[in-house]
Amino acid sequence: MRAPLRWGAFLFVLAAGGLLAWRFVRKADDAKLEFVTVPIARRDITATVSATGTLDPVVKVLVGSQVSGRIQTLSANYNDPVKKGQVLAQIEPSSFKARADQAEAQLAKARATVMDADRAFRRSRELFAGKIGSQADLDAARTRLQLAEADLKQGSANLNQARVDLANTRILSPIDGVVISRSVEEGQTVAASLSAPTLFTIADDLARLQIVANVDEADVGQVAEGQEVSFTVDAFPQSTFKGTVQLIRNSPENVQGVVTYQTIIQVANPEQRLRPGMTANVTIVVAKKKSVLAVSNAALRFRPPKSLVSGNPKAEDTASAEKKRGKRQKSRVTVWRLAKGVPQPEKIRIGITDGAYTEVKEGLDEKDVVVVSAQSAGSPGPSAASPEGKSPVR
Repeated sequence: MRAPLRWGAFLFVLAAGGLLAWRFVRKADDAKLEFVTVPIARRDITATVSATGTLDPVVKVLVGSQVSGRIQTLSANYNDPVKKGQVLAQIEPSSFKARADQAEAQLAKARATVMDADRAFRRSRELFAGKIGSQADLDAARTRLQLAEADLKQGSANLNQARVDLANTRILSPIDGVVISRSVEEGQTVAASLSAPTLFTIADDLARLQIVANVDEADVGQVAEGQEVSFTVDAFPQSTFKGTVQLIRNSPENVQGVVTYQTIIQVANPEQRLRPGMTANVTIVVAKKKSVLAVSNAALRFRPPKSLVSGNPKAEDTASAEKKRGKRQKSRVTVWRLAKGVPQPEKIRIGITDGAYTEVKEGLDEKDVVVVSAQSAGSPGPSAASPEGKSPVR
């Protein structure tokens, strides 16, 4: 009986010694950690939303043809300024003029028929009044007169239609503007039997343009009318242009499962460097704050080694709470504040971010420093990528 007891006591002592040695080694490793920190400081923060869009004229009119025929003459070309009512093109009018002449002749014939039917009706009425003619003859004469009058109205309508078609052989500009596209050549035949073919595209004023930007559904809640916009185009990569949000359309655009909303941005283009169709890389300023407490976003992403969490009640409670929630709240996050050389978790409330720094609403003061990374002493670590203001602390 004594031998098993001695072996049990020996194993217990061995296990206890191993545990103590492990804790000693872990503490020695913790002592060798270097923490890279950044101070909490005041700075200006601008929150933005990025999107892409296309430059378009504010008003763009597609000029088509309501009649079919051969283009006889063209009076406007690309980039030509035009006035409202100016002739842009002429469709060969001879066949339409012949139809108008034919309709005019039919109208004259119908007018003569009405006059003859009216005379016959008056005679039949006089005969009926003298009790010479019958009621049937009077009714027949009245019917012929009514039919002749209907034919006269039909002939007048046919003449008006023929004249409208003849007038439509002259393609006129509906607005003052600039021709930005022309789709026909002289001698080409256009067919307007099913739909009106587009001959010209006219922009009202290229000194004023608009961007139709597609804003992601996750960001559209931050966008509002009147917000400032800056954008660049590939043609002038070194230049930044300005604009203003005018409208957020409620109609969603779903492209391959991604929902976006078209946002209309007004742009001044007095030098006309910008051209319709250019792709704009848009940055919408959704919020601005000056001289607010800010923390580096690297501190928000920092996760401590397990050795710092174990044995630290506050850190263990924080880790447990985050695990129960499943994910962090967007307005409340945990950072690690360095206090007397030891990182301690601090739950803070945050505001807007510019991608590099985030506003701190509560939980930290200007005198605080927070940890952005940890590394073993002597290792090169991420020091080469350390942001401004970082300092290593052992």
